Amino acid sequence: MKLNNIMTNISFRAAIPLLFAAIALPASAANNEGSEADSVSLVPRTYMGEQVIVPTTSTDYTPKNPSWWSRVRATGSLQTEFMVPVKDAALDTEAKKYAGDVLNNTYFDFTLNAPYISAGARFQFTKWPLPGFVDQFRGWGVPYFWATGKYKWFQITAGDFYEQFGSGLILRTYQERALGVDGALRGGRLKINPCNGVYLTGLVGKQRYFWTHNPDLIWGADAEWSFNETFPKAFGGDYGLSAGFSYVGKKDSFAKDSEGMVMVSNPNGLPEGNYAVNFPNTVAAFDGRINARLKDFNVLAEFATKNNDPNGVNRYIFKRGHAELLSLSYAAKGFSTFIQAKRSENMAYMSDQEQNGVDGNGFINHMPAFTNTQTYTLAALYPYSTNLYGEWAFQAEMRYNFKRRTPLGGKYGTNVKLSASYISTLYNDAPLGPGVYTATTPEELTALKRDLYGQSGFGAPFWKIGGLLYADLNFELNKKVTKNLEFTLFYLFQKLDYDKIFGNHEVGMVTANTFILEGQWKMAKKAQLRWELQYLTTKQDKGDWMAGLIEVSFAPHWMITLTDTYNNGNPHGEKLNYYSAMVTYNYRANRFSLSFGRNREGFNCSGGVCRWVPATKGFSFTYNYTF
Repeated sequence: MKLNNIMTNISFRAAIPLLFAAIALPASAANNEGSEADSVSLVPRTYMGEQVIVPTTSTDYTPKNPSWWSRVRATGSLQTEFMVPVKDAALDTEAKKYAGDVLNNTYFDFTLNAPYISAGARFQFTKWPLPGFVDQFRGWGVPYFWATGKYKWFQITAGDFYEQFGSGLILRTYQERALGVDGALRGGRLKINPCNGVYLTGLVGKQRYFWTHNPDLIWGADAEWSFNETFPKAFGGDYGLSAGFSYVGKKDSFAKDSEGMVMVSNPNGLPEGNYAVNFPNTVAAFDGRINARLKDFNVLAEFATKNNDPNGVNRYIFKRGHAELLSLSYAAKGFSTFIQAKRSENMAYMSDQEQNGVDGNGFINHMPAFTNTQTYTLAALYPYSTNLYGEWAFQAEMRYNFKRRTPLGGKYGTNVKLSASYISTLYNDAPLGPGVYTATTPEELTALKRDLYGQSGFGAPFWKIGGLLYADLNFELNKKVTKNLEFTLFYLFQKLDYDKIFGNHEVGMVTANTFILEGQWKMAKKAQLRWELQYLTTKQDKGDWMAGLIEVSFAPHWMITLTDTYNNGNPHGEKLNYYSAMVTYNYRANRFSLSFGRNREGFNCSGGVCRWVPATKGFSFTYNYTF
């Protein structure tokens, strides 16, 4: 009886996402069969300045009156991932800890493109989401829809959209499905291109927060001028200059009392109690930037500032925020390098002041992390999460390609990359403190109201650097030995303050060295073998790790992957294997993947934003389709 109930539950939970897969797959198969069986394919032809799709045999195709409907095109994608959790006593996993017996994340995007107009929507089914996503992520529906009209030099959008001004220091809304982050704005946007090189944007809307929208109204404008596009003869092909200016504002939507105060209960990082905060009615942010290119050199300088903005991230301090970014790069044949620096202070810009940003949602802006995005398993064990209070960040990289038939290049050449990052806290001359006052009784609150204007929080001399947060050194060498064999040697040194980056876990400063050897062997015309050997050594946290991977692919359809990660140096508990096996099949626009194994707990990060993922074990099935 229990087994029947489980199977019924599994069938019900899989029904909706599988329905979209069932609709998409036959359509894809029919299209593929038709393209393989028919000897005549479809090609684009130009008619009256527009493209139409016609058979190749119709070389003289000239429709007398091409209709608007004949030029409508549909595109889209389906992404769905299922997981059936399995109990594992060693991992301390229990099925009851999850949202159900079958977990699923499904996204279906659909777009219609036509002359002068396009429209689209996204269906999302995450009622029983994969492990590690917060409770607010659960739900299903159509959270994203939009329509865009375009004519000559202007474009207008109504509905949901993503936007970025400059480097995103005051505005960057984006989606990162692996982290459960989606900061789309719902409202309106106007883009104008009045002449070559001049780009103007204006927008207004409210930001998505899972299945609702945050209360603060957001508006902004951006102007970008590319001088070399406006005056191509004056600049030529070796020089370039562009400048931009942005403004973003938000309106406080909190209900205030008669004295203009807002009550906040137990805000982040403060003692228990009720707090009254004198929130500003509006918060404005400004950004200015200039980008210059001189032949092989490029320089980017950007400055951003934000008015007083007490919120759950900065513990409600009343202090202006600002960020400075400078990047220098050089690229020539066979060689490239860049060095960049960033200083940020109190730049957490939220669309709801009470949110603390721990789930990665609710941010209007984005502070980029000046670290490499690691793809190897053990190299990604200690990622960096941007310090929202403020930081000094430096990053440098150099790439060089030793030419073929030279002592270091050999027969096929050698590629070398060396990079480093250094990130520290700000040097504070005053401790970080709350910008609010506490009151445990109504009488105390009344007595305090006359002084509730907050504190400036902390001071940080501009040129002084604080304590180390994160530092790394990366070395990568890629060498093709023979026509069918190549390898990659990778070394990573890391030193990081684990507690300050990820919260107080009583781990302290971690120093780690990671060594990786990867090889690729083309065994036959359509068969390839890839393997990895990895080892991470550290005396802190959970000690040493080792990992291995074997992947065999048979083009263009099959790929089989076996991996194992072993915590061989754990001084605190059982030394566990995190094994997995996966089979992937590709057919035209379809991709199927079936896997089984263990996944270790840890942080999943992207762009300085991290999500904690618990340890899991189970079966997973993934299907992706584009059309």
